[in-house]
Amino acid sequence: MLLSSRLVTLVGSPRQVMPWVMDMTAFVNANSPLNATCWMADYGYPLGTVAWSSIVESEAALAAAFAGLGSSDGYMDRVEAAADMVPTPGQDTLRELVYFNPEGPATGPGAIANITTATAVVDRMADAVGWSIEIAQHVEKVTGTPVAFLTDVYGTMGGVAWISVAENAAAADEGRAKMAADADYLNKITATKDLFIPGSGRVARLTRIV
Repeated sequence: MLLSSRLVTLVGSPRQVMPWVMDMTAFVNANSPLNATCWMADYGYPLGTVAWSSIVESEAALAAAFAGLGSSDGYMDRVEAAADMVPTPGQDTLRELVYFNPEGPATGPGAIANITTATAVVDRMADAVGWSIEIAQHVEKVTGTPVAFLTDVYGTMGGVAWISVAENAAAADEGRAKMAADADYLNKITATKDLFIPGSGRVARLTRIV
């Protein structure tokens, strides 16, 4: 299973930006098999960043979905309508779901996604993946919130990510407080020595809008 995400940083009045975002999301979901969710970045990305994400079975399935959209006048009309709102190229990411709970609770608009990324030392990748799954399971146990662990298919070699999704901001606050009080978590973090490139860690937060 793969997680495909497209990040775009939009400029302009929210009165123009948000209706376009909602309309584009609705069009993609109505005219492709992607079943995209849409998220607005709160922290860790430039202001105005929006992310569309879809879980797909394969790169072939993803390519077929995008080919269908690319040949659609409705999709291209919407892309062209946003030309003035997108001053810089967007970015696509593709990550493989290594560990996740497919039976996790459903979340809707208002859900909070916390994304932690890092770059593993390539010749320690196996050890880094093992530790990463272990820490994801530990955080799940402490917070009660499912945590997915993913590896980057493209981009920097060794790129990994952990994604947790809380029902709302209050639940995210509660989970963070539980982790801050958990001594075992800090002890486990010390075991990352030589597994990840120093300074490569990064944390971001997004709120689901569709």
